[in-house]
Amino acid sequence: MNIFNRIIMILLLLFLIISSIVIAVNIFADLFSWSDIFDRILSFIDGTNPYIVLGIFIAITSIGIVILVFEFYRRRIKTTNVVSSKEGRATITLRSASQMIAENLGDIDHINNIKVRVIPKSGGTIINIVAMLTKGINVSKKTQEVIKEVNAFATEDLGLKVVRTNFTVTGFNPKSEYATVDELEEEEEDRIKEIPKEPENIGTLEDKND
Repeated sequence: MNIFNRIIMILLLLFLIISSIVIAVNIFADLFSWSDIFDRILSFIDGTNPYIVLGIFIAITSIGIVILVFEFYRRRIKTTNVVSSKEGRATITLRSASQMIAENLGDIDHINNIKVRVIPKSGGTIINIVAMLTKGINVSKKTQEVIKEVNAFATEDLGLKVVRTNFTVTGFNPKSEYATVDELEEEEEDRIKEIPKEPENIGTLEDKND
């Protein structure tokens, strides 16, 4: 029961307690007549605009329904099953699993603005990833790297049974001005490959005359 419901219930209980005390005292003291009270209520209703009276009763009814809904409705925590043994069964919340996967992907270069959503299914778990990549990298290799890393982390560290992993690239960020050592080595290798090689076994004019 939340705070709002508690306040309403306390007020209702106070009203019932006070009403019970007044009714019990009135039985012996004869302080008022019930017919007079009902006459006053009916006179108030008859002398008031019917639309106002209808609005008051609709408001009271709506508040009562809302209180009942919040009282009996309990927000269900969304979880997914973790691979468990015969000794017991374990679950992990979808929010926690998504957050941990996103944090793990943050260690991979050239990927940012990561959003992960874990969807539980009867046969396992589906992982949807949305992120941006750095402009100029090999998209195919990077997506394969991300999916492989996610599957390994979700299976080995979180204990999830991954059915499928989907990776969606939403855009590309400009390439960083600072390159890593591996990137510099790759660029140097590519530059060397592009330099034309000189023909081999070409002798001088004197060698040919000989």
